[in-house]
Amino acid sequence: MKFNKAHLFRGLRIFLFITFLAITLILVFTVSKETKEELQLISPLFIILTVLSACLSQFFNIWRLRYIIKALGKEISWSGAFYYTIGGLFLGGVTPLQVGGVPLQLYICRREDITIPEASAAIFTRGLLSFFVLPLLAPLVYYYRVYFTAGMMQGIVKYLSIFYGVGISLFIFVIAKTDWLTKKFKGKFFKGVVEFKEVFRKEFVKRKGAFFNAYLLTALSLVFNFLIAFLLLRGLGVRADFFKATVLQIILTYGLAFMPTPGASGLAEGSAYGLFRDLVPKSILGVYVVLWRFFTSYLGMIIGGIALSRFLVEIKTDEGKEKIADS
Repeated sequence: MKFNKAHLFRGLRIFLFITFLAITLILVFTVSKETKEELQLISPLFIILTVLSACLSQFFNIWRLRYIIKALGKEISWSGAFYYTIGGLFLGGVTPLQVGGVPLQLYICRREDITIPEASAAIFTRGLLSFFVLPLLAPLVYYYRVYFTAGMMQGIVKYLSIFYGVGISLFIFVIAKTDWLTKKFKGKFFKGVVEFKEVFRKEFVKRKGAFFNAYLLTALSLVFNFLIAFLLLRGLGVRADFFKATVLQIILTYGLAFMPTPGASGLAEGSAYGLFRDLVPKSILGVYVVLWRFFTSYLGMIIGGIALSRFLVEIKTDEGKEKIADS
């Protein structure tokens, strides 16, 4: 497997530069004499729970992939699912719209004897399951949005409503009218939709139990992700309302999924600063934003980068063994 190293390192440099700039600006405008006093209120227990919540979120994220593949009538090893998911976090983090993990995921699926159409269906379904958890959360988001005064909050809620509402409508339309659309339009996208429908009809429908388990594990992965904001606030000694903190985490999770900068760098930090300032004292807001991004993004990217490096070494080792065996 080959990556375009120039694009990869360029994306990483852009991510690091924007992230460093955003963090520096936020800390400059928030750190004060009171910050040191606020940090003395840190609760080690809740910091540990924050770490645990972040880890469980990724554990269920890995586990759900195994059930998605199982719903296709195939199997993927735990190591394959780990590299697929965690390695994808790093590659997605250094590319716009978080699409950089797709080549890695397709390659891993091929190594696990999963065909390209099946692998494409798995990637599409993985995103789709997260997409369809949102309607279950919408009542909570709409109920609590009125408790926030920031115009930014109202704007993001409207954006999410329109974006995901249109997205779900388009998905239903494309799936319902695939045959008609493929006659009118050509391209990889519609070819991919046709392949997804075929796989769904032939495989997913046969294994509704595995598909339902994948959906439940998706929901569990997201639930532990949504808990991070509240647990981290408590870890920093901020007694925030549980539902308000969770709603903000939900909004940011879905709102940042399609941001154009690598890993949503800059936009994520700025959005968190704008939204959480209603809940967090200014003296500790910058510290909170940095830690929040660490547990929701940076940590996964760091582990993903290490995992990807190890995976590439394994590939080279395997290729070397194959050459020796063939000679």
